[in-house]
Amino acid sequence: MLVALMPMASLGEGESVLCRVQDRDILVACVEGRFFAVDGRCNHAGQSLAGARIRGTEIRCPLHGARFDLATGACTKGPAAGALNTYAVLVEKGKICVEIG
Repeated sequence: MLVALMPMASLGEGESVLCRVQDRDILVACVEGRFFAVDGRCNHAGQSLAGARIRGTEIRCPLHGARFDLATGACTKGPAAGALNTYAVLVEKGKICVEIG
Protein backbone atom coordinates (compact mmCIF):
# COMPACT_ATOMS: atom_id res chain seq x y z
CA MET A 1 0.00 0.00 0.00
CA LEU A 2 1.32 3.42 -0.99
CA VAL A 3 0.99 6.09 1.72
CA ALA A 4 1.43 9.82 1.00
CA LEU A 5 3.38 11.48 3.82
CA MET A 6 4.19 15.08 2.96
CA PRO A 7 4.83 17.55 0.15
CA MET A 8 8.26 17.03 -1.39
CA ALA A 9 9.11 20.71 -0.82
CA SER A 10 8.73 20.32 2.97
CA LEU A 11 11.89 18.20 3.30
CA GLY A 12 15.16 19.95 2.49
CA GLU A 13 18.60 18.58 1.77
CA GLY A 14 20.12 16.77 4.77
CA GLU A 15 16.85 16.94 6.70
CA SER A 16 14.74 14.13 8.10
CA VAL A 17 11.29 13.83 9.59
CA LEU A 18 9.68 11.14 11.71
CA CYS A 19 6.25 10.01 10.50
CA ARG A 20 3.74 7.71 12.15
CA VAL A 21 2.36 5.23 9.59
CA GLN A 22 0.11 2.33 10.51
CA ASP A 23 1.36 2.04 14.11
CA ARG A 24 5.03 2.31 13.14
CA ASP A 25 7.55 5.13 13.17
CA ILE A 26 9.19 5.75 9.80
CA LEU A 27 12.01 8.23 9.30
CA VAL A 28 12.13 9.93 5.91
CA ALA A 29 15.35 11.69 4.91
CA CYS A 30 16.57 13.69 1.92
CA VAL A 31 20.21 13.15 0.92
CA GLU A 32 21.71 14.48 -2.32
CA GLY A 33 18.25 14.99 -3.76
CA ARG A 34 17.17 11.41 -3.04
CA PHE A 35 14.60 10.35 -0.48
CA PHE A 36 15.07 7.42 1.89
CA ALA A 37 12.73 5.81 4.42
CA VAL A 38 13.78 3.53 7.29
CA ASP A 39 12.45 2.44 10.67
CA GLY A 40 12.21 5.50 12.88
CA ARG A 41 13.65 3.81 15.96
CA CYS A 42 17.07 2.30 16.57
CA ASN A 43 16.74 -1.46 16.93
CA HIS A 44 19.32 -1.52 19.72
CA ALA A 45 17.44 0.31 22.47
CA GLY A 46 14.35 1.67 20.74
CA GLN A 47 15.61 5.26 20.67
CA SER A 48 13.82 7.57 18.26
CA LEU A 49 15.95 8.61 15.29
CA ALA A 50 14.13 11.95 15.05
CA GLY A 51 16.76 14.66 14.85
CA ALA A 52 19.58 12.14 14.43
CA ARG A 53 22.72 13.34 12.67
CA ILE A 54 23.01 12.42 9.00
CA ARG A 55 26.32 12.32 7.13
CA GLY A 56 26.13 11.17 3.55
CA THR A 57 23.67 8.28 3.58
CA GLU A 58 24.55 7.31 7.16
CA ILE A 59 22.37 8.15 10.17
CA ARG A 60 23.65 8.03 13.75
CA CYS A 61 21.44 7.10 16.70
CA PRO A 62 21.63 9.90 19.27
CA LEU A 63 21.54 7.53 22.27
CA HIS A 64 24.43 5.07 21.84
CA GLY A 65 25.91 6.10 18.48
CA ALA A 66 24.84 3.12 16.36
CA ARG A 67 25.01 3.97 12.67
CA PHE A 68 22.86 2.80 9.79
CA ASP A 69 22.96 3.19 6.03
CA LEU A 70 19.79 4.96 4.90
CA ALA A 71 19.87 3.27 1.48
CA THR A 72 20.11 -0.33 2.71
CA GLY A 73 19.22 -0.15 6.42
CA ALA A 74 22.47 -2.01 7.21
CA CYS A 75 24.08 -1.38 10.58
CA THR A 76 27.50 0.15 9.87
CA LYS A 77 28.59 0.60 13.52
CA GLY A 78 27.35 -0.96 16.76
CA PRO A 79 26.14 -1.37 19.39
CA ALA A 80 23.13 -2.26 17.20
CA ALA A 81 23.68 -5.47 15.28
CA GLY A 82 20.76 -5.78 12.88
CA ALA A 83 19.58 -3.73 9.96
CA LEU A 84 16.70 -1.28 10.00
CA ASN A 85 13.76 -2.02 7.74
CA THR A 86 13.75 0.15 4.63
CA TYR A 87 10.73 1.32 2.67
CA ALA A 88 10.42 2.17 -1.00
CA VAL A 89 9.95 5.90 -1.55
CA LEU A 90 8.13 7.35 -4.53
CA VAL A 91 7.30 10.93 -5.40
CA GLU A 92 3.84 11.31 -6.87
CA LYS A 93 2.24 14.63 -7.73
CA GLY A 94 4.80 16.46 -5.60
CA LYS A 95 4.24 14.30 -2.50
CA ILE A 96 6.66 11.92 -0.80
CA CYS A 97 5.03 8.49 -0.54
CA VAL A 98 6.24 5.25 1.04
CA GLU A 99 5.30 1.69 0.19
CA ILE A 100 4.09 -0.18 3.28
CA GLY A 101 3.39 -3.87 3.50
